Amino acid sequence: MSQTSKKTYGVFILIAIVIGIIAGVAGYFAGSSSVQPSGGAVTVTTTVATTPQPEYELHVAYLTAPNPLDTHHYFFTRFKEKVEARTGGRVKIILHPGGELGDQSQYLELMRTGQLFMATIEVSRFAAYTDKLQFLNFPGLFRSTEEAMAFAESDWLLEYSNSVLNEFGWVVLGITVGGARYFLSIPEKPITSLESFQGLKLRVMNSPPYIDAAKALGANPNTIAYAECYTALQTKTIDAMENEVAAIIAMRFYEVAPNIALIPWAYAWHYVVASKQILDSLPADIRQIIIEAAREASSEKNAWGLFVEQVIGLQYLMSKGAKIIYVDTKPIFDRLEKEFLPKYQDKIPAGALQWLQNYRKSMSS
Repeated sequence: MSQTSKKTYGVFILIAIVIGIIAGVAGYFAGSSSVQPSGGAVTVTTTVATTPQPEYELHVAYLTAPNPLDTHHYFFTRFKEKVEARTGGRVKIILHPGGELGDQSQYLELMRTGQLFMATIEVSRFAAYTDKLQFLNFPGLFRSTEEAMAFAESDWLLEYSNSVLNEFGWVVLGITVGGARYFLSIPEKPITSLESFQGLKLRVMNSPPYIDAAKALGANPNTIAYAECYTALQTKTIDAMENEVAAIIAMRFYEVAPNIALIPWAYAWHYVVASKQILDSLPADIRQIIIEAAREASSEKNAWGLFVEQVIGLQYLMSKGAKIIYVDTKPIFDRLEKEFLPKYQDKIPAGALQWLQNYRKSMSS
């Protein structure tokens, strides 16, 4: 984590004490509607002598509802503050939370056509356009949240992502880690080691990499629908599943699967994406302010998300009777590196593997 993130992290501890253990963690996949932003994505207005008006109004969208613990709301609140202050009011950022403008697929198309300026997009949404970013979702590629966040904030990933997405009309201004996907299991099946996976009826997403990774660990993968998981755990149709802390809380999975094994085998990745058409149309000084503000707010979002997940989220789960299990993850990651990742070697950019090698070497020295 960067020095800026560490300082921000300390501040957030004080903020969280005031906020309380948890006010409800909004799930990332909230409802949506098809309301369009009034006046388009960029509105150039005339200046009234007595009441100065912004020169540009930029619309931004995200799926989650306003909530002080939600990382997407936090990001856009900080981004808005930074941009409006640094431009002296020349730019006004208009927030559209809670899926007001539709879902993420709609956001992407609205940005392509210049009807929306910016949105946060889960990396899997780009699969309809390219498969060059899907390596980020591979289980076992990143061995810790700190490592994943360092990669998210690296120049290499930002440049690579833009080389992939610019041709579709999008500019990536920041990349954040949405959270580690941990394992939760029924009372009789705590996951305490690599051996715990042997024969485990494990629900995973219906994705070949996840299915293959589960098999590599010795589990019996099951791809039942997400909406059926609570009942499946309750009836012991499955023994375990994997998910982010926020989702475990939102879906109350801890009630039927109280064993939470802190094995961060995969991550949710969120991209801060802007419309290339709109960004290129802005004056150079405003464009630079936006780029810098987005990068800074992304780093702060990472730090806040880590705190919400590993402190507030875990405290909440324990208050509900969940058992937090700390596991020696090295044998698990070693197995995935040996039995799973080689199968998808050609899908992982050489630059990403080199970055990971250099990072791990620097951490061990």
